[in-house]
Amino acid sequence: PTDPDCVLFPQGYLDTNTNTCNLGCYFSQVLPWIRSNLRTVATHWLNTVESRALTFWLRNAAEFSHREKDDMEVSVVSLSCSNDDCDMSMAECVCEFEPLPNWVYAMHVPRSSTNVAIVVSPTCSKFGEGCMLHAQELFHFFKQLYPRADITENVITSTSSWYMRMITADHLVCPPGVGCLLPSIARDAYTYVYEVTSPTVRTWLTCTPQDYLNRLTIPSHPPAFVEGDCRHLRARLGEWSPADADMSSSLQYNDPVDGYLGCADTNFLATPEDPYRPPTTFQWDETVWATCPIEVMTKENFCAQMDRLGLKRILFVGDHTTMSQAVSLTSILNANTDISLDPAVVPNFSKTIPCPNHPTFDITYIRNDRLEEAGTAPSPGTPNCGPNNDHYCYPWSSDYSNYANKQLLIVNTGYHWGDDWEGYIANFQNFVGRIDEIAAANAARAIDILMFRTSIPGHKECDLHDTVYGHYREYCPRIVNGAFWHWWGELPPYNDYAIRIINEWNLLNTVKSGANIELLDPWYMTVLRPDGHLSGSDAGPSCNMSPQECMLYSLPGPVDWWNHLLLMQLKDVEIHLDSSSPLQAWRI
Repeated sequence: PTDPDCVLFPQGYLDTNTNTCNLGCYFSQVLPWIRSNLRTVATHWLNTVESRALTFWLRNAAEFSHREKDDMEVSVVSLSCSNDDCDMSMAECVCEFEPLPNWVYAMHVPRSSTNVAIVVSPTCSKFGEGCMLHAQELFHFFKQLYPRADITENVITSTSSWYMRMITADHLVCPPGVGCLLPSIARDAYTYVYEVTSPTVRTWLTCTPQDYLNRLTIPSHPPAFVEGDCRHLRARLGEWSPADADMSSSLQYNDPVDGYLGCADTNFLATPEDPYRPPTTFQWDETVWATCPIEVMTKENFCAQMDRLGLKRILFVGDHTTMSQAVSLTSILNANTDISLDPAVVPNFSKTIPCPNHPTFDITYIRNDRLEEAGTAPSPGTPNCGPNNDHYCYPWSSDYSNYANKQLLIVNTGYHWGDDWEGYIANFQNFVGRIDEIAAANAARAIDILMFRTSIPGHKECDLHDTVYGHYREYCPRIVNGAFWHWWGELPPYNDYAIRIINEWNLLNTVKSGANIELLDPWYMTVLRPDGHLSGSDAGPSCNMSPQECMLYSLPGPVDWWNHLLLMQLKDVEIHLDSSSPLQAWRI
């Protein structure tokens, strides 16, 4: 860059005396031309070359035959030398390769990705010490972290092909490397380029005009882990292990749950050898990010967390799975009396939780199978929403909007959409828009905490299972879909779409009135739990469900861990909201 023959930077791009940028007019004038040409070529390339590998789509064609190419979400990790001194014609060269820790990739590559490509420059492959090893380690790591995605790892010998993959990807993550510089300025969003800026800037990227920098993120390097970041990592990788006697005891309720959710527990006959129902004797262990554990909640620590966040109510809105989470939480907090599960009774309820050392708060549940306002109110036995008018959608938005204090809203939808992909998309967009309208009309709603819980498919023939799965590969052969199985196979792509919209809402919407939407994602940890369903082997003949119920769980059981996860996520949200670090802008 200090070469006088360099037409772009004849005086260099950095004033070394002041460590400030000095691009001059040359580069500033040619930059729009470079960006425009790269984007034009990328558009032509997409029209002539199938860049988005459809392996995932084809592999699941029987289950997801309605999905189109545009439903794919492609993430690219590009590895290259952080210096530009190497050429493939050289026999030897020093390639400075600086990998990132695995949690950084997990932060930036969304869990909704259907394709994750690791692309390696030829010079990094040939000269970079540890470059290919890092690529191979990432490949195996991503296989675990994104078990439903198509993971690829390739050395891209063509610069044009390498650039096109980076420009057209939905998400781009780059450790320090000159190969990412030009593609990054041709992109519009979801671009994370790590650059060395201390003691001096190493490349010209940080010196580009602000309107270019606004389209990408240049996090500090080396990356620093922030405690609140755990909420992006927790429960994504791990395993269930047998709990010891003390832990198993802490996982029991003081009072059993009435009705079908508590039938298995009520009828369980304890023995000295088996004092507790087997599904309540497992604990979740984080196998990769041990510093982000899920701790079992107590009434005291949950009350304290609600107090610290200033929350006066938790409002659950959703179907039976959401109700089971709400009932689980009230049970853990010793407040599950007088909650009726009788189908002839309106299922909605509200309980006040007394806290000995902190203010009280409420837990409210409103049944709404599709997160929509149907216009008419249902009643037991009289559904009011859905294409066949066979679902229940009790009004919820006015209750949420008019609440006087700060609250936590937890919602879920997906189970009652069958294979109506377009309907689910429109509905979720309407839900997010409704949240924004409510916040625009009532400033108090802008400080609420919002959470979307992912949907968990059931387990085929759950009556045959009496223990947990050891890993995702055990679950894969039992994935089912179709109307008979309540379209469980649609739930993961529904989750993916919701996560995609949430990311856009949190990271790209600069004019929204509503708060960011946090993710409560117990999907991975729960698909490893075929045991403990209402029709599970532990239920007993007196708890017979007809037809077989292999989606809902008995209580206590795996659903309790959704709430233990909730507590840990709330702790991270508190840290995130209190942090004044500028890095928090991209840690949403």
